[in-house]
Amino acid sequence: MRIVNKHPKNFLEIYWSELVTSLEKFMSFLTVSSIFIGTVGFFKASIIYIMLGLTPDFRICMAVFLLVFSIYSLDKLTDSKEDAINMPGRVDFIKRHRRIIYACSIASYLLSALIVLLVKPWALPIMLLPIVANAAYGSRISPHIPRLKDIPVMKNLLVAFIWASLITVLAAWGETDLIGIAFISYFLLAKSFINTVLYDIRDLEGDRKNDVRTIPVLVGPKWTTILLLALNSTLLSCLLLSPGSWQLMAAMLAIYGYIYILCFNKGGNKNALDLCVDGEWIIAYIILLALGGMHIGLPSF
Repeated sequence: MRIVNKHPKNFLEIYWSELVTSLEKFMSFLTVSSIFIGTVGFFKASIIYIMLGLTPDFRICMAVFLLVFSIYSLDKLTDSKEDAINMPGRVDFIKRHRRIIYACSIASYLLSALIVLLVKPWALPIMLLPIVANAAYGSRISPHIPRLKDIPVMKNLLVAFIWASLITVLAAWGETDLIGIAFISYFLLAKSFINTVLYDIRDLEGDRKNDVRTIPVLVGPKWTTILLLALNSTLLSCLLLSPGSWQLMAAMLAIYGYIYILCFNKGGNKNALDLCVDGEWIIAYIILLALGGMHIGLPSF
């Protein structure tokens, strides 16, 4: 005897709810494990090649993935009080897999350095930048001089500078289009700064409780949003002077910046923030391929 489901709508709702829950858990794993941010680094490097009119080099893009994965994983191993409030799931994951994360981080860093040594040995010193910057960030040179860590905005500037420097040098080293490289460096710097400040809005509660002086803590989410929109507007003005080969890509990313600044100016879902903000580089690459890729194809070996 055939059983007829009298409530197909309820069945679909349950199925959809379970699917969404599974996707959220998967996305949460990718973010807390730093796999997602490493993938973002891969596609950021690919986009820089595209903006320079070059075919992405898979080896360098992979080196960036490994390096970013390593840096962010090691950073998460320092259990901060803010993370315990803002992202308890991340803290729990790190505690349960501490040894594995540490081993993978070191192995990834060494493998990344090996790839750069074999492909672009003259760019190898840039691999030390995250280590030097991290040491300088938390060190006190003199009792009369505050640490960089204690100066508001320095964290955002430092993270943005590292992103821009690492990817620009690794992808563009040896290229002669200095004007294009300069614009791309500023573009990466501004976008990375905007993204780090958006995460500070998300972490506002924990930062306030731990007396961490971020921009949202100092001026509030409203004025922080105005600041980010103004900074994003400088990217549009740069398009007038930038090389024509990457104006379309830059315009897409700048316009998308307005969208996620306005959508996440009060924090919001953590996984959605990761996917829409840092994931913009992955989205941009997929759109490029869908539009014919501007004759870029896939990253080459």
